[in-house]
Amino acid sequence: MRIEKTNKLTENQMAEILNLETIAFRTDNLENHAFLSNEINFDKTMPCFYMGYENDELIAFLTTFMPTSYEAEISAVTHTEHRKKGYFKKLFQAAKETLLLAGINKILLVIEPKSKSGVEVIKNFNGCNLERSEYRMSHNGSKTLSEYVELNFFEVNNQNKEVFTQIMLNTFPDLEESSNFIDTVISSESRRGYIAYKEEIPVGAFNFNYEEGSSFLYGVGIAASYRGKGFGKQLVGFALTEGLKKSDKVVLDVDSENPIAFNLYKKCGFRIDFQVDYYSCKF
Repeated sequence: MRIEKTNKLTENQMAEILNLETIAFRTDNLENHAFLSNEINFDKTMPCFYMGYENDELIAFLTTFMPTSYEAEISAVTHTEHRKKGYFKKLFQAAKETLLLAGINKILLVIEPKSKSGVEVIKNFNGCNLERSEYRMSHNGSKTLSEYVELNFFEVNNQNKEVFTQIMLNTFPDLEESSNFIDTVISSESRRGYIAYKEEIPVGAFNFNYEEGSSFLYGVGIAASYRGKGFGKQLVGFALTEGLKKSDKVVLDVDSENPIAFNLYKKCGFRIDFQVDYYSCKF
């Protein structure tokens, strides 16, 4: 197998990967497509996409998502006709070498529980433990949206960037070392960030990534001193209103270790589409 690695995919490579996923996902009815951008990795220059070819045909693909400098999330897919031949192990070894050189010694293998081949991989890895699960949820506008009469919303720009940054860091402390996250929201054509104000006080923020026919909601946060006052439900109500203007549904991921957010989204009308599990593995 010939391995190619890169930090940025060409349009042709993206098309090859999507075609491979279509073929491989069909067997187990999988849905967790890989994120094919490096834009919020902590180091955009590092290789994060690994492609395995046989006779110029893409038969295996692995990606490392690295939002922080100490942990990487690995997702992979292999063509159904080429499984159990060691292709994943070869791609994993190539990624492992890159991660170790960067000082990253913890990985999270991302597996859908429906994936028979993925579950088999976990069984053959020593020292892998289920760390958490994540749920992809969606809202298609069929249920009543929450009102947001107490809040006003403003799009993030260079003038209010610091306000936005403080709310994000208050909610997601790990972002402190990743300036890419904040800067990408402002510079990317497909991303938008919003700040929620009660009168003149910033109380929350959220982000959208508009891609592939859907509005992906992420980075939803309420400042610590304003939680438990109903602002989260109002913020989500506005986010849904905005997101459904761009596409026919709003999607998000929520962690099993965040039951408050999970219950909030359920109350706002989101439903679970599928689940992915994160297995912690140390080199």
